[in-house]
Amino acid sequence: MKNAYLYIRVSTEEQAHEGFSIDNQKRACMEYAQMHTYHIKRTFQEDGKSARTTDRPAFQELLKELEEHPVDAIIIYKIDRFARNVSDFAKLYSEFKQKGIKLLSVCEGDLSEGTSLVPNIFASVAQWESEVNSQRTRDALMQKFREGWQPTPPPVGYRSVGGDRERKTCEPDPYTAPIIKELFQLYATGSYSIIEVQDWLADKNILSRNGTGLGHSVICNILNNPFYYGLIRWHGESKMGNHRPIITQELYDTCQYVLAKHRSFLIRHRVHDFLLRGFAYCGYCGQRYTAEWHYNPVKLASLGGKIAYYHCQKRDRNDCPAKYVEKEDLEVQVEDYFKTMQFSPEFIQTIVKKTRSVLEKSRKTSSSRIQAIYNQKTALETKRNKLEDTLLDGTIDRETFKRLHADIESKIMNLDTQVQDVEAKHRIDIDLIEEVLAFTRNIYETYKNAPPFLKRHYLRFFFEKINLKNQMIYATDPTPFFAVLRANQQVIITDLQLPRVDSNHEPRSYKCSRFSSGLGLSHNHCFRFRLQAYSL
Repeated sequence: MKNAYLYIRVSTEEQAHEGFSIDNQKRACMEYAQMHTYHIKRTFQEDGKSARTTDRPAFQELLKELEEHPVDAIIIYKIDRFARNVSDFAKLYSEFKQKGIKLLSVCEGDLSEGTSLVPNIFASVAQWESEVNSQRTRDALMQKFREGWQPTPPPVGYRSVGGDRERKTCEPDPYTAPIIKELFQLYATGSYSIIEVQDWLADKNILSRNGTGLGHSVICNILNNPFYYGLIRWHGESKMGNHRPIITQELYDTCQYVLAKHRSFLIRHRVHDFLLRGFAYCGYCGQRYTAEWHYNPVKLASLGGKIAYYHCQKRDRNDCPAKYVEKEDLEVQVEDYFKTMQFSPEFIQTIVKKTRSVLEKSRKTSSSRIQAIYNQKTALETKRNKLEDTLLDGTIDRETFKRLHADIESKIMNLDTQVQDVEAKHRIDIDLIEEVLAFTRNIYETYKNAPPFLKRHYLRFFFEKINLKNQMIYATDPTPFFAVLRANQQVIITDLQLPRVDSNHEPRSYKCSRFSSGLGLSHNHCFRFRLQAYSL
């Protein structure tokens, strides 16, 4: 009996078509081999690969196997399964013929008989069909974009729905969409690194296709993807799509702000974490201040043997005259600075209205999220029950049952934990609303009583930089959001007297007015922008 290899291939676009499926091709080729008395030594299967090039894993393996273990024939389903490039086909056809290897096609018959004219015509037709299909696909994808739908598969947090291939649309996934939204909210606070949210997503069962946790670059791509607030992009063009956004553009922009800056107000795990690290700057040379502890058990006995200072990193270098500032003194100066600030009554009413909306939305989101988790839990319990039935029927061995049953139980327990997390998240939202309302009504008292991590968020709301000279605050650089609020008279500054340094480096008072006002943003837009950054 003669020996043969089978080569079968299906491209990604063709997998949905029953006639080209791997199983159909394999069955037809096996029947052809049996009819022509060929023994199949090995089958080479190519999934999701185009035939426009020979650089295909299974195809290259086939060529290598032919060199080491020649056979009488190669059986394919159709010539376009083998090659859709005339030059590649002509070269391979010639090589096979020289080695006495027949190329047999289920649809076209023995391609090795006679001259190469007919096979090359088949290959030319296959190449032409490929080019026509490619153009049709490109046109269909562009039309899909024009109609407001992303041509490519949706990202994590969405699921495809509707028709086949180019006709598919998408919608938020009931389970993953709330988690992706929460990912943006967490990262926007500046309190979480990519590594930390990696672990958080893994705990939520948000995994890659191979079952591992999402990689660092994948999470960065998620945070950088405007699709989540509604923008779709295709071949250099962009527009708002028809799909339902998971997040707002304000929340997305906040995450871009955090990602782009990599600023020192982001919480890092340090041995000593100083409140004003990353905010205090030298008014002489512009260098950022650093902070450190000084130890002397004898001289500093009354202070517990240590004292902390902020200082310019170029102190005593480059002629910078900046002096050390005691930690407590500088932090009290900043605290007192907030005594001069208050929001306008109309702005407070805007915030009250906004917080009512946030509270209602939190209730709906929690309810929807819990229902999605319960649906997933019900599906797992059904799967567990079926597994237990197979054990009773004796159709599964004990070791396999124990392994699968333990895995399901672990996932169910994880979902129970997620329900608790959602309920806790809702409680946090209530606490957040309480904190925001207190903050708008009395900035100084709220800042003074806030824990250090929350104080840093309040500082981040107001200041890009706090500039120091002669151990005192002499000027501040506001954030764009605070600058717009003040320009719109939504923040009232009363008796704001800051020491100013004259030409002799002596402080004197002046009214601070270093607030830019030409950004063209409404105050409501700005506060929503920052309010969402606080969401935990």
